[in-house]
Amino acid sequence: MSLDPRTPLALLGPTPVAARSFLPRLERRLSAFSLVPLSLARFLSDRGAPSRVVLCPEGASLSEDLAFLESTRRRALWPPPGVDLWGAIAGLRGSHDAAPKSAPTPGRSSSRRTSALLLEGDVTPASARRAVASGAPRHWVVERVQRVRISGAGLEQLRLRGIRWSVMEPVEVIGLAASAALASARGRWGRLLPADLRVWVFPK
Repeated sequence: MSLDPRTPLALLGPTPVAARSFLPRLERRLSAFSLVPLSLARFLSDRGAPSRVVLCPEGASLSEDLAFLESTRRRALWPPPGVDLWGAIAGLRGSHDAAPKSAPTPGRSSSRRTSALLLEGDVTPASARRAVASGAPRHWVVERVQRVRISGAGLEQLRLRGIRWSVMEPVEVIGLAASAALASARGRWGRLLPADLRVWVFPK
C-alpha cells in the first residue's frame, strides 16, 4: 500500500484526547505526513477531513476498542459503488479517475442492471425522507461520508427501510495503532478492516 506524503492523514480516535495521545507516538513513523488528530464524531462532521486515516482506539479496554472499530466501520467506512455505477457517475461528474480497487465488480453471469440514487451536496433527514417517499432506488451514492448529516439513529432507521450507501470518495484506512490485546484479537475485528492493514502495537 503506497502512501502519498502530499495528503494529510487523520489520526482517528474515539475522543479528541485519545486521538491526540497518538500524535507523538506516530510522528516518527509517519514523519513525512501532516497528521490531524480527530475524534470519530468530528471526522464525520468535518467536510474537509482527510480521506486517509490511521485508526487509534484508546487501548484501555478491549471491548471498548472493538466497539470503536465497529462504530467506525458502520459510520465511516462505506464502500465505493460497483465499477459499472462508478463509471456512470464519474462521467456525470466529469471525472476520469479509475474506480478504487475496492469497488465491487459484477459477476460474470450477472445480467442485471444496477441502479442507484445519486445524492449531491448534503443529505439531511428531510432530504432522506423525500428520497424514501419518492420510491427511488434503495442504493444511495454520496460524495463522501461527511455529506450525510444524519444521526446514527436516523441511519439505522434508513437501514431498516433497505437503504444502503456508497461513496465516491471512500475513506482509506492505512493503519491501526493497537494495544497488544487488540492486536492479538484480530479474529474479532479482521472482517471490519482491510486485510493488508498495517498494525502498530503500542503499550497502554
